Amino acid sequence: MRVLISGGAGFIGSHIAEAFLERSSQVLVLDNLSTGERGNLPEAAVFVLGDVTDGQHVHALAADFAPDVVVHFAAQTSVEASMLDPRLDASVNVGGTLSLLLAAGASGCRRFIFASSSTVYGIPRRLPVREDDPLQPIAAYGVSKLAGEHYVRVVGAAHGMTHVILRLGNVFGPRDSLSSRHAVTAFSHALLAGKQPVIEWDGEQAKDYVFVKDVARAVVAAAERGDDQSFNIAGERSLSVREVLEKLATALGVEPRPRFAPRRPGDVRRYVMDCSHAHEVLEWRPRTPLDEALSATVGWYRALLSPHSVRTPIRSAR
Repeated sequence: MRVLISGGAGFIGSHIAEAFLERSSQVLVLDNLSTGERGNLPEAAVFVLGDVTDGQHVHALAADFAPDVVVHFAAQTSVEASMLDPRLDASVNVGGTLSLLLAAGASGCRRFIFASSSTVYGIPRRLPVREDDPLQPIAAYGVSKLAGEHYVRVVGAAHGMTHVILRLGNVFGPRDSLSSRHAVTAFSHALLAGKQPVIEWDGEQAKDYVFVKDVARAVVAAAERGDDQSFNIAGERSLSVREVLEKLATALGVEPRPRFAPRRPGDVRRYVMDCSHAHEVLEWRPRTPLDEALSATVGWYRALLSPHSVRTPIRSAR
């Protein structure tokens, strides 16, 4: 299988590249390295520096590689940034998606896998959230992801491609950028640096966390199953932000002692996703125990922040 992964040198994308290489796929990664790193990738992955919003470059790349599957993870991912500059958010998340869709369709690609988000649901009317619940985003990021979903369905079908849409919960794990404001990353960084972690809002807001390696497994499953369907991909249990901080502090043997900041625009009080559709169709379930995943994550950041840390390319498991 020939797989083109946009954003493949990033936090989630690099794990996806690794997972496909372990299954003897040929992997081409397109990334502008705005948040990703070349060192995140296995040596067997072919890397091309470029931006999904550059339609001419993307078209030529897809035509030359002729992918069987395109996995689209390149995005502007900050909810806060989307509210500060919705035009930039749309240019990347809508314009970039269209650029890659058109290139994929012209290349003869058979399948397009799109990374969407739980933010497309907005404030849930019921919990857990199901795929057929109302889609009413309250942040510009959710709006751009929902627009991307519609384009994937319409433009993909017009070019004879099947699609799979994955609505991701709060993904965490090794290789997230240290500048990320994702709770697990930000808290790990602060605790390891001996700084005071910052909790936005009151810390009682609960989210559905999912380990990045489990997300990579879902993407691999979506390459073969779930034609033209949408799936929730999450851990299926809610954990408050305060609980996440306490678990990380326990793993490091330190006191959390957070300070509090105002609520972030677009934040939701409680979220948990129903992933039974993914269980049945993709034959996927999150299988990494939460405490084990948090321990692996904080261990990776500890090693990264060590004064003797040296980043080297990952060798493929093939």
